[in-house]
Amino acid sequence: MARSQLINSLLTEAEHYLDLPYMSNRLKDGRIIKERFLGGKGHWQQLQQATQKLAQKQNIELKNLSKQELYNFQKKHQIGIDCSGLATQLLIFYGKLLNKKINLNPRRTSADMLTSAPLSKLIVNPKKVKTGDLVRQKNGHHLLFILKKEGQTIKYIHSSREGRGVKYGQFKLSDKTFPNQGIYRLLLLD
Repeated sequence: MARSQLINSLLTEAEHYLDLPYMSNRLKDGRIIKERFLGGKGHWQQLQQATQKLAQKQNIELKNLSKQELYNFQKKHQIGIDCSGLATQLLIFYGKLLNKKINLNPRRTSADMLTSAPLSKLIVNPKKVKTGDLVRQKNGHHLLFILKKEGQTIKYIHSSREGRGVKYGQFKLSDKTFPNQGIYRLLLLD
C-alpha cells in the first residue's frame, strides 16, 4: 500500500472517533472508584453500538440529534474515550496497515506507558518524525497521536477533557511555546 493510501486509511479510521466525549475511569490512589464504559478505551464500533443500544431503549432517534445533542447523550451515559485509549486503538489499526502486530490491550495502557521505555523511544531528530508517533504532554498524563507531518507542521488527533473530547490539532515543530515533552515512537513501529 502506498504511503498516501496508508495515511488516508488512517485518517478515515480517525474520523470515526472525532467528536466523541473524553471519558476515563475515575481513580483514587491508583484504584478505580468509578468505572466508565470500557474504561474510556473502547473501539469506535463498540462505542457506536453502545450508543445505539441506549438510544433504542430510550426511543431516541440518533439521526435526529445534532452533533452537540449526540455528544451530550454520550457524555451523560459515560460513553467516550481517553487519550491513551484513542492512541492505542489507532496504533493497533495503523500496525495492521503496516502488517505489524501491535499487541497492546487498550484497557491496560496509559499515556505515560505509551511514551516510555520499554514500549517506545524518543525521536531526537525532528526530521524523522512520522505518522504514528506520539507527542508526550503533561508529564506523561496526556498524549497526541500524529496523523501526518507536512514539512514542519504536525497534524494530530487527541482526546482531552479541556478540549471537549476528540479533536484534530496541529503545531509547527519549530514552535517552542507548544507544550511538547518529546515525540516518541512505539518500538513495534520502528
